[in-house]
Amino acid sequence: MKNILLLHEDTIPHYRISIFSYMSNFLEKEGFSLSIACEGVQERDSRDYRFRYIEGHLSFFYITKLILKQKPDIIIFFIGLRYFYLFPTLLLSKLLGKKVIHWGHGRDLQNPNALLKNIAYTIEHWIDDAIIIYAPNQKKLLQNYLYKKIFIANNTLKFTDTDIRPAYRNNIKQKYNIVTDKNIICMGRMQKRKRIEDLIDAFGSLLIKNVGLILAGPDSDGFLNSFNNQNIYILGPIYGSDSIDLLSTADVCCIPGAVGLGIVDAFYCGLPIVTENVRHGPEIMYLKEGINGFMVPQGDIHQLAGKLDLLLSDDILRKKFSEAARQEIMTNGHIDRMCEGFRDALRFVSKTKISAAEVSP
Repeated sequence: MKNILLLHEDTIPHYRISIFSYMSNFLEKEGFSLSIACEGVQERDSRDYRFRYIEGHLSFFYITKLILKQKPDIIIFFIGLRYFYLFPTLLLSKLLGKKVIHWGHGRDLQNPNALLKNIAYTIEHWIDDAIIIYAPNQKKLLQNYLYKKIFIANNTLKFTDTDIRPAYRNNIKQKYNIVTDKNIICMGRMQKRKRIEDLIDAFGSLLIKNVGLILAGPDSDGFLNSFNNQNIYILGPIYGSDSIDLLSTADVCCIPGAVGLGIVDAFYCGLPIVTENVRHGPEIMYLKEGINGFMVPQGDIHQLAGKLDLLLSDDILRKKFSEAARQEIMTNGHIDRMCEGFRDALRFVSKTKISAAEVSP
């Protein structure tokens, strides 16, 4: 059994709790014992987490003591460039004969041409024994010579234990006072980068009638306070099985900007997605144009409204897109695909273990 230590920056967000529980069990069957060091676990509800984790304030000295005590064979770094202890810890790990793996985007996706960041990433990747990225479309951002040690762990959510309850659709609509026949939903953090204004404008110009717009997510900046249009339901943050229930009552999902993990939940619930051609997260890989969703030019409100009208008015087309969305996420977006990426990277670095004696002067 190989001992794996995953160094996770800050606290583990709520949606990764079930992911790491599943991954820990998956990897254990493959001969890898996973422990996760972090600064805490963000538990939004009473869910149990079933993975080994070590809580403490991550720093060079803390991680050094942790490595000497835990004696991991492989260390996975989920630590951004902004943390000054990253490179000293990486170099120490190599000197101690540990295999090191980078897990992340591999580049700043919002600013992929940032010179200083790219130099830092290049140095980090040169040190790494393997690189795990979120999606195949990120690979093109990295140098060709790295390809032999790049592995894909499709970024997703664990939804295998969450049921979709379409029979409760009317009850859920009543719960949130939703009275419109068909509904568009946008779920996630309500931020400027989501381009919610475009969605509001497109919603106001729809041709089809008796349609509602559901906006569900935290709005810490009060961004939605100025929107008080008829048939717009501003519900605030909704999580867990409640979010799946709410998505299941809608007909189409629209996130004009910065699509992230929201596409996973939407597709799991069989909702086609309409978005704009902007800088998205790696999860945009799940969208297949004209098959399970549409991508319109950035800021083109007319086309955005047109695609929403089309999906809302054509029940046969919407059902076809819905089935394709669900199929996509149950295959490429299944949690096993993510775990397989980690397993393959761990197998790769396990083939040639470096001993401390080999790197000693």
